[in-house]
Amino acid sequence: QSWMFLSSFEKMRKNILQTRDITNLMHMENMVMGIAFGTAVSVIRNSKTNGYRGTYNQIKLCDIVDDKPVRFPVMENRFAQLSSDNFAKIPGAPVAYWVSENDLLSFDRSSLLSDISNPKQGLITGNVNKFVRKWFEIIDCKFSVKSGCKWYPYCNGGNYRKWYGNNEDVVDWLDDGREVKNFFDENGKLRSRPQNQQFYFQEGGTWTAISSSTFSVRYFPKGYIFSNAGMAIFTEINLLLTIIGFLNSKISRKYLSIYNEGLNYNQGDIAKLPIVNDLSDEILLNVVKQNISLSQSDWDSFETSWDFKTHPLVAFRLSGAYAWGDNPPTMSIKSAYKAWETLCEERFQKLKANEEELNRIFIDIYGLQDELTPEVEDKDVTVRRADLGRDIRSLISYAVGCIFGRYSLDQPGLAYAGGDWNPDQYHTFLPDADNVIPITDEEYFPDDLTGLFVAWVKKVFGAGSLEDNLAFIAKALGTKGTSPRAVIRNYFLNGFYADHVKIYQKRPIYWLYDSGKQNGFKALIYMHRYNADTSGLVRADYLYKMEQVYESEIARMDDAIAHGASREVAQATKRKEKLVKQLKECKDYDDRLGHIALARIPIDLDDGVKVNYDKVQTGADGKKQAILAKI
Repeated sequence: QSWMFLSSFEKMRKNILQTRDITNLMHMENMVMGIAFGTAVSVIRNSKTNGYRGTYNQIKLCDIVDDKPVRFPVMENRFAQLSSDNFAKIPGAPVAYWVSENDLLSFDRSSLLSDISNPKQGLITGNVNKFVRKWFEIIDCKFSVKSGCKWYPYCNGGNYRKWYGNNEDVVDWLDDGREVKNFFDENGKLRSRPQNQQFYFQEGGTWTAISSSTFSVRYFPKGYIFSNAGMAIFTEINLLLTIIGFLNSKISRKYLSIYNEGLNYNQGDIAKLPIVNDLSDEILLNVVKQNISLSQSDWDSFETSWDFKTHPLVAFRLSGAYAWGDNPPTMSIKSAYKAWETLCEERFQKLKANEEELNRIFIDIYGLQDELTPEVEDKDVTVRRADLGRDIRSLISYAVGCIFGRYSLDQPGLAYAGGDWNPDQYHTFLPDADNVIPITDEEYFPDDLTGLFVAWVKKVFGAGSLEDNLAFIAKALGTKGTSPRAVIRNYFLNGFYADHVKIYQKRPIYWLYDSGKQNGFKALIYMHRYNADTSGLVRADYLYKMEQVYESEIARMDDAIAHGASREVAQATKRKEKLVKQLKECKDYDDRLGHIALARIPIDLDDGVKVNYDKVQTGADGKKQAILAKI
C-alpha cells in the first residue's frame, strides 16, 4: 500500500492519476496478509479517460477468519464508481478512496498546518548508545540549558501518551553539540544530522514518529532538543496550544489516515493536515492548558519523571490523608491510597470530559457532525488510574530510594544522585551508611532490606498502625508468605528487582549482587553511590558474613537431626539440604566476586548503565564474571 500514501511515491502517484485510469483497487488493511503493513492489488489501464470512475474494495482484518476472507467481495466495504480526480484535490494526491465530500471541502476552505506552523525533524545523533541517556543514569540533574552543560532534555518519542510526558531522555550537546556534529563512522562518513537547529530549545509539541498506537502529541517547554524519533511542531504559544488540541482530536486522526495507513507519522504528513482559517477560541485554549496540566501532574507523580517530588501516598500521609476515609482516622497506607485513588479518578474523568469537549468543538468547526461523534474511550485517556498493586510497588521503590539516600523525607525531589554527599539532608530517616543492603530468604539480619523497609514504614506512617500497614502492603503484593513480613521478604527476594529493571527500562539505578538460583547471596547497592571499593566491601563485609551464617545454621541443623524427634529431623534434614546448596553457591560466587573486587573498578556515570553494568563485571584480564543479576 505504500505507493498509495507515502510522500516518497508522490511523483509516481501523480503520474498515474494524470495519464492512466485506476479501474479496480483491492486494499487490504494492516495485518490482513499477516504482516504489519497493508497491501494493495491494483488494475491500472494504460490510458486516461476524463471523468472515469473506478471501483475500490476494502478488506478489513475483521473480514478474515483462519487467514481467509469470510466472503469476497465485501459489498458494504466497496467504494464503487469513484473518480480518481478527487485524489488530486488533496495535497500529495494520496489514493484515499474513502474520503467524503466534506473531507474534500475541508481542504478547499482551509490552510495547511504548514502554513501556520513549523513541523520539523530534529537531531539524528548517528549513535544513540554514545550520545543519548535516560536522565536517571547520569549525575544529579546535570542537564539544563546552561553554558558548559553536557546533557540536555531530548524529545525522543516514547509510548502512546497525549498532552505531556515521555520526558526521559537527555542528549550530549556539550559545546553546542561539538562531538555530535563531528561524529564519523570508521569509513569517514558523517553519521549525525543536526537538522533545524534554529528551533532547538523553543517550546513546542512533539509526537512519536513510529508508533503502533494512536497518533498523539505532547507539549514541551523551552529548553529541549528534539529528534527524528520525536519530531516536533513550533509556532507562537497560543496557536501552538490550539494546534496541539487539534492534533489530539478525532479530526486530526481522520485526516491523518488519508496520508498514513501505516505506523510512521512523519512531519510531511502532519504538515498537510487542513486547518480552518480561524481556530482562535478562548474556551478551546483553556481546555488544552488544563489537559496539559492534568497530564503533567500525572506524569510527575511517578519517580521516572525528573520533576518527581515525593511518592503520592507519602504526600497524602504528610498532609493528613486520614481525612479521606478511615473512621476513626488513622495514619494508614490504606487511607492514603483512598485519597490517591479519588484524585486519580477525578483527574481521569476530567481529562476524558475535556477531550470530548475538544472533539465537540472541532467537529462543529469542521462540520463533521454526520461523520464523527465526540466520545472518547477510556483506553485512549493517557493519565493513569490508581492501581493498588502498581502503586504499592512504587511506594516500595520510593522507600528503597529513601533507604539509599536517593530521596529524603525532609525535602522534595532528588536528595542525592552523584556528586558530593551531604548528610545534612537527612533527619527524619537516615539512609544506609555503606550503600550495601543484603536481601535474605530468612530473617538473619535486622538491617536487611526487609528490616529497613519495615523501619521506614514505621517512621513514615507511625508505630501504632505498623502491623495494619504491613498487612495492607502484603495483600497488595499478592506474593506467597506465612505473614505480612514474609510476603514482603519474598517480594524483595523474587520480584523487586525485576520490577525495578522494567520500570527503569533495563537501565537500573539499583544494582543487585546475585550469587544465583539458590538465593545464597543477594545484596542491593545504589549505582550513584558506587565506588571502586564497593565490590570488595560487598565481599568482605557481607558475603563472608552470609557464609558464616550458613555454616552456623548447618551445624544447628546437624544438632537437630542428631537429637530431635522424627518430625523435627525431617524438617531439619530438608532445611540443611537447602543451606548446603546456598553455602556452595556462595563459595562459588566468592571466586567470581574476588576476581572483580581485586580489580577495584571505577565507573563514570556519564557512560550510562549499559556500559557501567558490564564494566564492573569485567576483570583486569578482560574476562567477564557474572556478579550482578542479568538485566
